[in-house]
Amino acid sequence: MRPLALAAVGGAVALALTISGCEMPTRAPSAATPTAATSAAPTQSPTKAGTPTVATTTTRIQFSDPWSTRESMQFRLHRTQVAAIKAAPAGATIHLVMYTFATEWVGQALLAAHRRGVNVRVIIDDHENYRWTKRLQAALGTDQHRRSYVVRCHLACASDVTYPRRRSAGTIRSYVHAKWLIIDRSGTDRDVVMIPSENLTPAAAEQSNDLMVLRGNHTVYSFLRARFDIMRKDAGTAYGTVTSGSVTMTMFPMPLPKGYQVKPDEPLPAAMDPYLDYLRDIQCGGDHSTTIRIAMYMWTYPRLEVAKRFAELARAGCRVIAIGQPLSAERDEGWDPEITKALLHAGIELHQTGGGVYLHSKIVTLDGWNTGGGRLHLAITGSSNLLLQALVASDDLIVTDSDVAVVDAYSAHVDQLIARHSRPVH
Repeated sequence: MRPLALAAVGGAVALALTISGCEMPTRAPSAATPTAATSAAPTQSPTKAGTPTVATTTTRIQFSDPWSTRESMQFRLHRTQVAAIKAAPAGATIHLVMYTFATEWVGQALLAAHRRGVNVRVIIDDHENYRWTKRLQAALGTDQHRRSYVVRCHLACASDVTYPRRRSAGTIRSYVHAKWLIIDRSGTDRDVVMIPSENLTPAAAEQSNDLMVLRGNHTVYSFLRARFDIMRKDAGTAYGTVTSGSVTMTMFPMPLPKGYQVKPDEPLPAAMDPYLDYLRDIQCGGDHSTTIRIAMYMWTYPRLEVAKRFAELARAGCRVIAIGQPLSAERDEGWDPEITKALLHAGIELHQTGGGVYLHSKIVTLDGWNTGGGRLHLAITGSSNLLLQALVASDDLIVTDSDVAVVDAYSAHVDQLIARHSRPVH
């Protein structure tokens, strides 16, 4: 395990982290405010002139608190992102990819950044045309030859796949569902990467979300910068994977086998589901058993093989606990009843959020041992729900981190959700 270290942040970013309640965690994060701050070995980060300078990669995890009566906690993740935008100096470049954009004060921060000379480049999904999406597009324009612009991809940027809904009338379409904010300079930080599960919308006040913040990781920054350049052309594929330190990112949609037809009435074959790769080498039972925590917004029938794998691990002796949105059988969202059934039949502890709040995170943590007896720590997050379109159609992102402090923070958060804000599902 790497020693925990307070992230060295500058200016408004440091102030925002203080205001929004981030604290330096101990080895076991507080159940009230699980966070993580980790540091990695220095990496080489080029300056504007091209001369390498030493930069330290730092990671911080944050969680919103929609059960709080304080807007600062409900919009905690918004505030962190806005602070980073405000700290970007003239000549810096912001790249934002977002499914839904509707928060006025985030829009104001982006427009103010543009006016002071920051390059502001935005991709927003075209499923809705909210007032602040239209206002941002009108102010920044759509000309990609200019320093600031807004792109609205038709369907996804990398895919036009659509297919019929399984349980109801209508069509499932592809989306720009990935969410990230990257800034090359923000205060004294370089290569800032923010991966939220939330959208920039007022509805985030009623959602439980998480945010991963990386600073100084030029490899990850460059990967997302390159994905943006592919996506803004609304053609080609942004699929790819990058690993830097403990972090791995994979961008979807994935390439499909020749002749494959999307079949929403059938489970995706196990051999085609890359999520199962995370779940292969896990030891269950005995002195070296693994605990698996799941906090997932949406999980539909085509990803049944993932549920079967969790069930198999539970029967083998792993402790598997899950919290989500097991909704009605008439809707193609939430959790499909077949998923819930597979988990419950294996004895998995299943919970559902309450109190007028819904879970919007996409988290799985593995804490235990692999089959070779080695320690296993992995947090899986990002924008990707356990849906068919998240793999084969939409622009989506899965992020994994094997840093112990990060895994501990996510695990403590899931435990808190279950203990304080859920009811059991039987």
